[in-house]
Amino acid sequence: MIHGLGSSPLIWARTSNAIWGDPLLRQHFQVWHVVYQTNAPLLVTRRRMKQYLDTAFNALDPEGDDAARQGIVLIGHSMGGVLAKLLSADSGNALWSAAFNVPPDHLQGASADVDVIRETFLFSHYPGINQVIFMAAPHHGSPAADGWLGRLMNRLVGRRVPEMKALARVAKAQPMAVREELRESYQQSRLNSIATLRAAQPVRRVGESLMPHPGVSYHTIAGYLHGEHPPGNGVVPLDSALLPSAASTLVIDSDHYVYQNSKAVDEVVRILSQAATTRP
Repeated sequence: MIHGLGSSPLIWARTSNAIWGDPLLRQHFQVWHVVYQTNAPLLVTRRRMKQYLDTAFNALDPEGDDAARQGIVLIGHSMGGVLAKLLSADSGNALWSAAFNVPPDHLQGASADVDVIRETFLFSHYPGINQVIFMAAPHHGSPAADGWLGRLMNRLVGRRVPEMKALARVAKAQPMAVREELRESYQQSRLNSIATLRAAQPVRRVGESLMPHPGVSYHTIAGYLHGEHPPGNGVVPLDSALLPSAASTLVIDSDHYVYQNSKAVDEVVRILSQAATTRP
């Protein structure tokens, strides 16, 4: 379970209790909560989450043969849903080409810095994931990131992200390697989670096209408040929360905090119950 911006695993109390209270789900699933800082750019946070998962699996299953390595279901709320999509997707060269003018093997700088940048912009879906549940996720950005609150938060978070410092060093040493529209922000480490939720952010626009790996099914739970314009939950527009070809889509009468809604919790239980019955 992956929480959103400025949040914590406490938001998942109702959902976790519903899973633990269901005998079938308790038999087939463990609940893992991802705890992470929400100030870093999305791609940086995705890389960190991969490392968190690697560390956990290596500690709990050093042989690499436990059943929990397969059938992983990610549940992400808001920005956590965007991260869940990135964890279940293959980047190809799309993100790299959106940020840089040179191929990966032509990027110059300290090897540690270049390695961080490659791992951030070039990745494959995390092994073992076979389903994702998106809850009020802004797949196509959110107007809130461009509003006054987003501008305020943008000044308060993300200035001391180590990975951005590595990117800044490379961008200063080899400025022409970075796309012109991103060069200054990379050189000055001016990217954080708020900035990368903006619909107009160049790498974000390309990231929208990344979909879960063909072997990963995905479900959408979205909130809708009557009278909102554009239609949505007051934070994420409905057309940003919906994805084509979802295995299921549920739109409920709810604000952005859909995880508090009993219909959303019931839907998570339904999806997991269906997954449990199809497991070997």
